[in-house]
Amino acid sequence: MHRLFNWLGAAFGGAAAVIIILGVLLPFYLLFKIDYAPTLASNAIIEYTPPDNAIALQNLLGAFSFPFALMGGIMLIAMIGLLVGVVYGQIRRVSIILAVIVASLLMIGIVWLAYPAHMTAGALLPLLATGPLLWLITRQDREAITAGQGISRRTVLKRAALFSFGGLLLSIIDGVPVYLAAINAARAGRKLFDFTPPAPRDTAFNLLVSTPEVTPVEDFYLMRKFPTVVAPATSDWKLTVDGLVEKPQAFSFEAIQNFPRQDMYLTRQCVSNPVGGNLISTAYFSGTRLSDVIKVVGVSSQNLYLVFYGRDGYSESVPLAYAVEHGLLAYAMNGVFLPEAHGAPLKVEVPGLYGFKNMKWLDRIEVVDKPYQSVWAREGWTETAICKTMSRIDAIKVAERGAAILGIAFAGIRGISRVEVQINDSDWQAATLHTPPLSAQTWVQWRFDTEQRGKVTITVRAVDGTGTPQIETKQQQFPDGASGYHSLTATL
Repeated sequence: MHRLFNWLGAAFGGAAAVIIILGVLLPFYLLFKIDYAPTLASNAIIEYTPPDNAIALQNLLGAFSFPFALMGGIMLIAMIGLLVGVVYGQIRRVSIILAVIVASLLMIGIVWLAYPAHMTAGALLPLLATGPLLWLITRQDREAITAGQGISRRTVLKRAALFSFGGLLLSIIDGVPVYLAAINAARAGRKLFDFTPPAPRDTAFNLLVSTPEVTPVEDFYLMRKFPTVVAPATSDWKLTVDGLVEKPQAFSFEAIQNFPRQDMYLTRQCVSNPVGGNLISTAYFSGTRLSDVIKVVGVSSQNLYLVFYGRDGYSESVPLAYAVEHGLLAYAMNGVFLPEAHGAPLKVEVPGLYGFKNMKWLDRIEVVDKPYQSVWAREGWTETAICKTMSRIDAIKVAERGAAILGIAFAGIRGISRVEVQINDSDWQAATLHTPPLSAQTWVQWRFDTEQRGKVTITVRAVDGTGTPQIETKQQQFPDGASGYHSLTATL
């Protein structure tokens, strides 16, 4: 039993030392945004979580998802301290000085090896204090072990409590600002103009449906890769447009607004949206045509690429010709200026492409003459990012005769020409489309009426505006978006 307590005492001593270090650093991280190992570790957790699982967790936890990721980062770093404590306990039998040195180097070494693409020197260097702190926490252990008494149960419990409750307290202190920021950032901005969603053009769609044609700002899907809060733009914010242009310029927000305003209905879908998923929304975006800005700076060729840089440190690329034809520099949605969570003050919307090509928190546009490989492309995700045709069953409503099955279909800028529904193994039958659609680049609501009764399996498929049917073969989101028919079982 003494041997077990000696082992546990050293292990929890290492974890407690790490918690103390993280606790000392936390105020500096919150106030001065220094590099903080748990935050960088939580970024890695989110990045390496399979898309299906990450989406499920974000849908389940909502605004709490990033605080929970931060908790995971704190506890994982502290758990590395457990291992370091065990090694320290073995080496101190030979030499205390050697044990201290090895513990410090081992701590930063393991953390770096665990997260090589995310850790920085600024986040790792404070962990060098692990060894000296371990010595302070466990300095009386050696005498107890030498005397044959071993480390007491009470000592082990104290260190375990510091590890567990200290880690929980740090997680709460660290997570609350992130939670509040997520809530505040999603709130609608100040009003630009009065906006009311259009009334149904087809009386068959007067039913209250689960998916409105225009998504309220507060319900528009959010997909943010990391828990790190993006700092708001400064009062002197400017959009820089440079590279292979004739007249590089930096446009203030007022200058962007001075261009003729373009309002358009757009549907945006995340490449991580699973079959039947809800990472897709439609809004009435307002902004400046990208083509108007490009005309001002001047380009000598259409065989070029635009690289978009965001304030969050990410960048993406779209061929110039496509971007100029379709792109919008959006500063408002549904009549209100963009919320922080949606990329305020300016984002680029490129209809027909998955969401990750639509750069939020836009700061700079660079014109280049070679294809640009973004971080997602380097990880194997699609470079073209063209939205696949999708359809989804959203609701079943009691109708005058039987039931009405309702849903949406989307095919990027190709539009939807047909939606078909299958009940059990019966023939495919055409659904009624809500036409005309809001625009050529939005989803289309559909409705299918049936007098079928009992337990049924309902399946939907769509055909895009070019006559190409939706892909039936099932595929997960990686690397170029999910495919397959959406089905559900219900009792009518």
